[in-house]
Amino acid sequence: MMSQKARDCKRTTFKGQHLSLSDLKEDPYIENRYLSNKSIPAYPESVEFHVQTVSHVTGERGLRGIFLDSGFRQPPELAPNQQRPFIWMSLAVTSDDIRSAEERFLKSLFPHKSPDQIPEHPPVLEHFTSSKAFQEKSSYGNFRFTFSLKELLWHYGEQFCGRQSPVLRVYETVLYKQEIQYTVVVHPRDIDLYDDCPRLPNHGDGVCGYCGVMWWRCQAPSDTYKKKLEVNRFVGRIDVSYHHKEEYYVWDHVCVAFHMEPGWVLNVDRKRLLKRVSACEVAPPCLLRPQETPLSLNEAEHILADIKAKIG
Repeated sequence: MMSQKARDCKRTTFKGQHLSLSDLKEDPYIENRYLSNKSIPAYPESVEFHVQTVSHVTGERGLRGIFLDSGFRQPPELAPNQQRPFIWMSLAVTSDDIRSAEERFLKSLFPHKSPDQIPEHPPVLEHFTSSKAFQEKSSYGNFRFTFSLKELLWHYGEQFCGRQSPVLRVYETVLYKQEIQYTVVVHPRDIDLYDDCPRLPNHGDGVCGYCGVMWWRCQAPSDTYKKKLEVNRFVGRIDVSYHHKEEYYVWDHVCVAFHMEPGWVLNVDRKRLLKRVSACEVAPPCLLRPQETPLSLNEAEHILADIKAKIG
């Protein structure tokens, strides 16, 4: 869940576009000291991830509200002031997703290697996938709901789209101080608020798209680089070594924003909610809503166990 309304910070927004890292770096009107850092060591760029799951993270009050409603709605206190009536989800990249992405990355570098040789190569991506896009912790709360994106799209289509498939569009690119957020909007076919945004591609050279899974070409997997990539195409090997200096950079990620009208609740069976919720630690910076309080992992696990005992 990457609801940006909790933030009070400078951002640059590009509507209807998913601009690549190189596009942003070449824009003469953007001033960003992290983006313009020219000392970043070599790292795995444009690695393609195929991600099946998304997650929504919230605090204790949000957790209890979701179980009370048996689903997800726009927080009532945000509705009067919220210009974008969304439920926010983030791509939930798994360790299997990282392994598969690494295989694709190695095959692209060494196309002449046999399928048996690729898995024998020492791990590479684990040295670089350290941004919040790959972490278990979250800035948005202690409770994470994780679902198959395909499942949520089906629920959304059944409940709000007359049992038709919803529309996915390229909504925006948002550049923060040290973060690039790519937003995909999901909406019913009869909602015309997003007609000026292009359809999300199912293939091609874009930043991300959907073809049963969300594919995402991650361009900046870490916000801090302590290691560097060394590719030896002659012997077909990649080595990872320490960089002489710690370098700070932007990191990128993808959010999926489900359009919600006032009063809408994206219903999910409570037993399904129980299976898909877990506790996590809060990572800095804390971006919980003002009425929420960050908890320790132990406190969050006890609250979750109590809710599961009462419902399950």
